[in-house]
Amino acid sequence: MRNNCFFLSKSQNESLMPGKMSELHFWLLIEISPIHSEKIILALKDFLVMGYSRKEVCERHNISSGYFSGTLGRIQRVNVTIIQLLPFYIKVTSPTHFSNVS
Repeated sequence: MRNNCFFLSKSQNESLMPGKMSELHFWLLIEISPIHSEKIILALKDFLVMGYSRKEVCERHNISSGYFSGTLGRIQRVNVTIIQLLPFYIKVTSPTHFSNVS
């Protein structure tokens, strides 16, 4: 049985933007991802943290653009899964809860 809220698709607006990720965020994602190749990890870091283009990181780390794109998709799915898990770890307090606070 598949629950649509857990279906990961390319249509979700939780994409990782080049150069917009902190180094800590990057290393935490790598820690829980299925990615182990040092070469591809460094390429992803250059792309996601440093903001280099796909072409630059593929040339710099001697990896194919297809391999890079596939791995970027895997790290994207890890990121989306974390976002979907957040409600299970963060208790949201309703606005009325604070109405009695003086």
